[in-house]
Order: sequence, then C-alpha cells, then structure tokens
Amino acid sequence: MPHRAPLSRHARLAAALLVLSAPVAGTALAQSVPCAQDPAFHQQDFALGAWDVFNAGTKTAEVRLDPALNGCAIHETWTALSGKGNGIGLFTFSRVLKAWTYAWASDTGSATLFTGDATGERGMLYKTQRPTASGGTRLRQWTLIEQPDHSIRELSAGSEDAGKTWATEYELIWKKRGA
Repeated sequence: MPHRAPLSRHARLAAALLVLSAPVAGTALAQSVPCAQDPAFHQQDFALGAWDVFNAGTKTAEVRLDPALNGCAIHETWTALSGKGNGIGLFTFSRVLKAWTYAWASDTGSATLFTGDATGERGMLYKTQRPTASGGTRLRQWTLIEQPDHSIRELSAGSEDAGKTWATEYELIWKKRGA
C-alpha cells in the first residue's frame, strides 16, 4: 500500500465542510426542494454581480459573485489591482448545519473557513478562529451589509480576548460595477 501524507488540519476542515454542506441523502427536504427554490439559499443574493472594491475611497480590487451548482452555492472571484491577494471563495447554505459556510483561498497561500448567518434581510455575518503565535486564539467576524445606496460594506474585526474587545482589521465598500 502506498504511503500517503496525512491531511492538514485545513484540508480535513475543507473536506468536512463539503460533506456537511451537501444535502443529506434520503431526507424529504433534500429531495423535495431544489436549492434554487429554497429561500435559505437566497439570503446572500444581494451580493451577486460584479463589484468595484474601495478602501478609504481608493479602488483596490474587483469582485464577482455568481450563482453556482444550480443555486446551491455562490462562487466568488476576487481580483486585487496590486496583482497580489487574488482569490476564490465558495459560499453555500448547509441544510445540515442550518448555517452558511464560506471557504476562501488566495494566491498568497492564505485559506480560511467560516460559518455564518444572515443578519437581517440584506446582511451576512461570518465567523472563524485561528491559533495565534503566542498559543492563544484569534476570533474573527466578517460582515457583508447592503447599504441604503445598494453598495455593500465589508467589515472585518478581530479579537484575541475571547470577544471582550474587537479591533477593526479592514473596512471596504463595494460599488456595483457600471452603476
């Protein structure tokens, strides 16, 4: 039998994410309601389309979110204008977890897995955690919120004291391309 290297922690999490986000075979819900007709899968539709991304008024990236897999997922393509920090993401609602999941990978080698929920009719909140170099844990909250002018505010905040205090990591504004 050939020797196989053990899967990394992130690879195991990604595999678990894919398994958990898949419909459970034999369930009435999985068989009777296609994703495209299930309202849970449309909670993030406000973010679909092509966007210009601004940091403090300067355009820094372009992002595109498209429906995928017959409405069961949203595929994200992030293009940084600097040429570094490009990435892809996959959003999907998990009927098993009754929550959203998001997997991100970039050309800088960063990869993150999030779980999330709708924060009302036009917003999403995603959360993750990672170990710190000092042996602690860094919590991260990441939101997409549609603004009254239909732009999207993306805000990331982190905490290293179990959520007692939060520091803004970055804040971006997405504007619909061509609008």
